[in-house]
Amino acid sequence: MSETSTVSAPVRKSSYGSSRVASIDSARGAAMLFVCLAHFANAYQFVSGADASGMYLVLIGMVASPTFVIVSGLVAGFLSVTRSSSFTQLRQKLVDRGLFLVIVGHTILAVSHVFAGAGFVAGFKIGYITDVVGFAVILGPWLVDSVRPKPRVMLALCIFGFSWLAVFLWHPAGIGATVKQYLIGIPDLSDATRGDFPLLPWFAIYLVGTVIGQMLGGFYAQKREKTGHLLLAGIGAGSFALGIVAKLGLHVVRTAAPGLEQAHPLLVFSVSTYQKFPPGPVYVIFFGGAGMLMVAAILEAGRRGLMPFLLNRLRQIGLASLFIYVLQYYVYVVVLRALRLPYSPFWPLLFLFTLFLLERAAALWNSAEGNRYLTVGLAAFLRWIKRRKELALTKQIGLDASFRKPVSTL
Repeated sequence: MSETSTVSAPVRKSSYGSSRVASIDSARGAAMLFVCLAHFANAYQFVSGADASGMYLVLIGMVASPTFVIVSGLVAGFLSVTRSSSFTQLRQKLVDRGLFLVIVGHTILAVSHVFAGAGFVAGFKIGYITDVVGFAVILGPWLVDSVRPKPRVMLALCIFGFSWLAVFLWHPAGIGATVKQYLIGIPDLSDATRGDFPLLPWFAIYLVGTVIGQMLGGFYAQKREKTGHLLLAGIGAGSFALGIVAKLGLHVVRTAAPGLEQAHPLLVFSVSTYQKFPPGPVYVIFFGGAGMLMVAAILEAGRRGLMPFLLNRLRQIGLASLFIYVLQYYVYVVVLRALRLPYSPFWPLLFLFTLFLLERAAALWNSAEGNRYLTVGLAAFLRWIKRRKELALTKQIGLDASFRKPVSTL
C-alpha cells in the first residue's frame, strides 16, 4: 500500500517512508497541537493573570495525551498488518527509539527546568509522556507480534484495572512510594491536572491502540479505507458518548449524595472526567474518544483530498513529533513563561505565531532527516554484531576447509 496520495510529502523518505500513511502523521500532528495549546495556556494565560479561559484551554488540551498514546499504538498495529514482512526490522528500530526517549529525551526535558528555575534534579524526577511512549515502543511491538488482538485487549484491561486497584489498596512508603509514583501513579486530590505520567496505565492505553491499528490496517490492506475510517469514527463516538453518560451519572450521584465526595474523595476523583494523573477510566474514554473522532476525520479528509494545505502542515509536525514535543516544551515552559507577557485579548495570534515557528522547525528537521539522530546506536550495534558473526562463520568455514584431509585416489 502506498502513501495517501492526496497529502503530499515534501520530506525525504526514510527507510520506512513507504510504510507511512500521510494522514496518520497528520493526525499525530493534530494531537501535538493540543499539547501546544495546554502548555501555551499554562505559560501565558495563567502567568499573565488571564481569566478562566486559561483553564478551559488546558481542559481542551487534555485531548492530546490519550490521542497521542493511542495513535502511537495505532501506528505499530497498523504497520504490523500492512508491512508484516519488515515489521521485525521496524521493531528493532522502535526499541532503539524508545531507549533514546527514556534516556536522552528525558534528560533534555529535565534540562529545560534549569532554565525555568526549578533545577535539573526537580526536572529529572518528573515522569514525562515521552517516558511512556519510550517504554511502550520498546515492549509494545513485541506484544503485537506475540499476542493476538483479543488477548491483548484483555491484557490491557487487566493492566489498567490492576493499576487502579493498586492506587486504592497499595500505600507504600520510601522506595515503594517512588515505584508506585512512576509505575502506577499517585493522584493529587487537590489538582487532577498535575502529576507524573505513570508507565503501566498509559501502556495499557497504548496496547488498545495497537489493536485498533491492526483493525484499521486490515481494512487498508483490503483497499477499504473508508470502512476503516467509519470503524474508527464509531469507536470514537461510542467511547465519547460513554464518557458523557459517565460524566452525567457522576453529576447525578453527587447531587443525590452530596456527602459521598467528602467521605470517599479518591473514589469520586478516580471517575472524574479530568482525572489525568494517573489516567482515570472516564478521562480516557471521554478525551480518547474525542481524539479518535478527530483521527477518523483527518484520515477521511486525506482520503477525499480535503484541506491539503492544512494536512501537510500537520504532517510536518507529526513526522517530527518527538523533536517538536521537546522544542515546544522549551518554547512554552522556558521562553514564553520567562517573558511574562501581559494578557491581551489577541492572544490567539501569539499562539498561532508559535505554531508557525514550530511547523517551520519541523519542516527543517524533516528535510534534514532529523529523526535518524534519535538513536542510542542500538541498530548500528546489532548490525556490527551480525557482521562479526558472519565474519566468524566465514573464517571457521575457511579453517575447516584448509585442514580437510585429501581424498585418496589409490
